[in-house]
Amino acid sequence: MISQLVKEKLLETKLLMSHGRRNEIRKYLDYYSSTSTESYINNYFSGDAFSEIPPSLTNFTRKFVNKISRIYSLGAKRNLGGSTERYELLTPTKDVRMKHSERMTRLLGTVANRIHWMNGTFDYRPIYYFEAYFGENPFIPEAIIYPLLNSTADLANADQLQWEYWDADSYGILNEEGNILEEQENPYGVLPFVFTHREDQIDSFYVEGASDIINCNEQVNIALTEMNLGMRFNMFGQPWVTGLRADQSMLRAGSNTILDMGEDGNYNITSPNGNIEEAINNIKFQIELVASNNHLWIQWAESGGEVPSGISLMIKDMERKEDYYDDIALWRLYEKDFYRVERAIAEYNGISLPEDIGVDFQEVEYPKTVQDQILKDDFDIQNNLITRAKIMVRENKDLTIQQAQALIDENKKRNEKEGDQSIFNKFREGARQDK
Repeated sequence: MISQLVKEKLLETKLLMSHGRRNEIRKYLDYYSSTSTESYINNYFSGDAFSEIPPSLTNFTRKFVNKISRIYSLGAKRNLGGSTERYELLTPTKDVRMKHSERMTRLLGTVANRIHWMNGTFDYRPIYYFEAYFGENPFIPEAIIYPLLNSTADLANADQLQWEYWDADSYGILNEEGNILEEQENPYGVLPFVFTHREDQIDSFYVEGASDIINCNEQVNIALTEMNLGMRFNMFGQPWVTGLRADQSMLRAGSNTILDMGEDGNYNITSPNGNIEEAINNIKFQIELVASNNHLWIQWAESGGEVPSGISLMIKDMERKEDYYDDIALWRLYEKDFYRVERAIAEYNGISLPEDIGVDFQEVEYPKTVQDQILKDDFDIQNNLITRAKIMVRENKDLTIQQAQALIDENKKRNEKEGDQSIFNKFREGARQDK
């Protein structure tokens, strides 16, 4: 039974989501998607500023967030022994959904991932706006409530929303006043959600998102707009006059305009002496600072120059690599949580899955010279660390291991046959006959 506590707390939940956390999440999502970001800098300029120039906007939020989200950049290999192939058929969208979930977790700090059973397979949907309820453990939710989004839903108007509620025992739909519209038993016996966090929690269930990236993006947009406003005034200057008669309106000067300033009148243009180069360097500094704090490095567009080697990239990426291993440990736990819920849902639908799952995350490789790659591949083959088929799949990801092996066998037969007929063999055969 949905507790009375939840009903009483619903208005408080809606208020919280409608003002504080909801607004923050909306802003972060806007910057990630480059949607209406000009509205966040309007208050920093006078009302007629944008009649002079449009706001100058750039978006590096998405690029930075995607760059630091690298756990699922190459996907993950999940091992369930003899049930691996069957599990892969049950989770056709998992790698795509997990990549998106990781990015949203990096952006927002904490995300609730709903696990759905749809048409005999699993699917996954991140929930951004939600409120969790806790029992004895303040870090493990026992219930969740969130607004149902549809074509008419407006999150800005919490009074017109319906709310979906889940705990381990029950499921329900509530209206804006907390009245139960629908209630039924939770058939799975577990909360069908997995909560992912940007980093391990310290003193709160919710973890702060990419606030440093968002704030920097906003500051850069302000600085770019101010710089372009300054450039406009530097180019055309600010006109000023003295001696203008009271009955004479000021006209915009031009080649076809004659101004009568009177006997003692004066007309002049003042141009500010803004340092554009200093402004650009300040913008670069802000971006480089937040990039460095996230263990990213930036190479500004320059003509010429050498392409960095794999070794130099590894040195620059050392700190990020340490973060990567920390993140692997965290997301391996999340994979276990996902599997625990998947297993319960599968069991309800008459499908038995093994008790445990193994997860291997594919590590990002740094570029190598052709010679270095050949030497490494040869070493790995000689020591049975890899197969020729896997090397072929690496070079052509459209192939399966079986297709690659078939091509290798076919190429081997063809090369042996052509080798017997090669000009060198014919030359050697002719030399033997001459003797």
